[in-house]
Amino acid sequence: MSAQFKAAASYQRLAKRVQQQIARARDREQYAVTVYRFDEDDPTAWDRMLNEFEELDYVSVSRVGVAEALITWNAAEAEAAS
Repeated sequence: MSAQFKAAASYQRLAKRVQQQIARARDREQYAVTVYRFDEDDPTAWDRMLNEFEELDYVSVSRVGVAEALITWNAAEAEAAS
């Protein structure tokens, strides 16, 4: 398996896991999640995902070390953007 394919697969697994956490938080009307990079997650995929969140106007990412981050969002702005 190529390194590029492994990185893409890691990114997809990571993104799906974080999307599920965000969906559960929204269901509870919470507007923040703490996410973790697991050992099997590619560090490049982790950084890419967090960078993509940071590009959104209504999202704030607070990195806690190299394997943890707090993602918060403004619900009204997120709703308007979708």
